[in-house]
Amino acid sequence: MITIQQAEKLLKGDYTFESLSFSMMIMRMKMLYEEDGSPENLQRYTQEINTYLEKFKFNMSADISTLQKL
Repeated sequence: MITIQQAEKLLKGDYTFESLSFSMMIMRMKMLYEEDGSPENLQRYTQEINTYLEKFKFNMSADISTLQKL
């Protein structure tokens, strides 16, 4: 699981991931976060990221390792 602080770093930073679907989800969130960076949206994005990671954790070990370094 990632924290709200890690999600904010992720959405403000420039990171690359092996999973195309995860990268596309993060790109979508980045655009939305730039438009409205409210705490409510950040919380929603954090939950969405965590849900995705939980569902696909076995396929994303390299990307999860990158996220843990945030």
